[in-house]
Amino acid sequence: MITGLSISVYLLIVFFGIASSLMSVPYTAPIVAALIASFLILEVKNAPIPQAMVGMGLILVGMISVYVSGTDLNIIVEGFARGKTFLMVFFAVMWIRIPATDSPSIRATRRMIVNQPPGRRYMYLAVGVHLLGSVLNLAGLSLLSAMVERQKDPVLRRRMVSALMIGFVSASAWSPFYVAMVVVMLAIPTLEWVDVAGWGVIMAALAIILGWLYDRVAWRKLSGESAPIKPAPLSMSNRAKVIGVLTSLVCLVMGTIELVHLSLPVALAMIAPPYSIIWFASNPENGLALWHRVKKIITQVLISVPGLRNEALIFVGATVFGVGVSTLIPATDLTQWLDNYIPNVDLRIALLLYGMLLIGGIGLHAVIVVILVGEVLPPEVIGVPDWILGISLLGMWGVSTMVNPYSGTCLYLSRVTGVSPFVIAWRWNPAVTFLLTTLTILVIIAVRNLALF
Repeated sequence: MITGLSISVYLLIVFFGIASSLMSVPYTAPIVAALIASFLILEVKNAPIPQAMVGMGLILVGMISVYVSGTDLNIIVEGFARGKTFLMVFFAVMWIRIPATDSPSIRATRRMIVNQPPGRRYMYLAVGVHLLGSVLNLAGLSLLSAMVERQKDPVLRRRMVSALMIGFVSASAWSPFYVAMVVVMLAIPTLEWVDVAGWGVIMAALAIILGWLYDRVAWRKLSGESAPIKPAPLSMSNRAKVIGVLTSLVCLVMGTIELVHLSLPVALAMIAPPYSIIWFASNPENGLALWHRVKKIITQVLISVPGLRNEALIFVGATVFGVGVSTLIPATDLTQWLDNYIPNVDLRIALLLYGMLLIGGIGLHAVIVVILVGEVLPPEVIGVPDWILGISLLGMWGVSTMVNPYSGTCLYLSRVTGVSPFVIAWRWNPAVTFLLTTLTILVIIAVRNLALF
């Protein structure tokens, strides 16, 4: 009964999120805030203890901050209500994952990528998971993780994990299907996807190249001999199907945003369910009758809804935290402080991005930093255009998750490899993430200074 209630509450959150974007709905904020709070209360007991403690702790600190500052308590309601944006994105991505894992053409693509010989394997893994993950999100990572799962050589397994992580998380710099883009656009309301997507693609490509170079210098000679690999070429038919599925989904979402002028989360929440149902139902492997296929995917999605509790706790908690703490830090005072103590704008960017890496390393999600930056360090306070701050935060989002043992990427690859997430985050990744952070900072500084001329 509680599971059914959680599902109903979550669906209502998505419904009000879409409805309020299409028409004027009175009292949307308090209704949605109450629904989100109810979902968290229903599911917090089922969440892992670390996520539950962090999420509830963030909410508590945010509420105390509002009380101490003497600000109108309605801002807490607004903080909870903003969480609907993230919940709609999680809901949309969950729909897409299900048909992706069952698609014959996607499975054929996976076989082609994982059956590459040494010398080409790193790039195929990194680029493959990047392209698949950029639209399919975690489903893209799960499709290629089988290669790591069956790898016995410890050094080679570590190299494959690095390739998968860098390829996957770097897509957060530009992909509209990653929650990073939604969070950054929410934190910087003047920002649009087209303002940062091109630069994000460049930074993602540079990150993959740097990861490949680091792998060749640091680890390639230490790997043992690989077992013979039988190539699995990808037919032209399957190539066309994969390209068609991925591009059509992107075009539908972005086209809806441009033509109907909806926000990215709303467009995803509206398009993902019907698109996924059609995709899933078109695969005869999912049942003999069309109705059975439709019923099957809807059932799988509804059953999975309570599982979004972990993401909901962290992201809603970060939003309430950012809104609350911002009431204690007047922006004008912070501007004066920065002008007095950190007058160099490039140094501000470097400190912010290295700070994100450090905060990720102690186990806090990047969403906390981004929301807080949006509230107390907007572009005009830091002294940069909105798109510069946007690509800075997007470039570091994924990198910071690589050193966070509680991030979804680390936890998933830990389950696949049987290696502790603390080993992956704190022993395997610090060196390469420091290089990636430094690269990101140098790119941002170069772009900012070139834009001044």
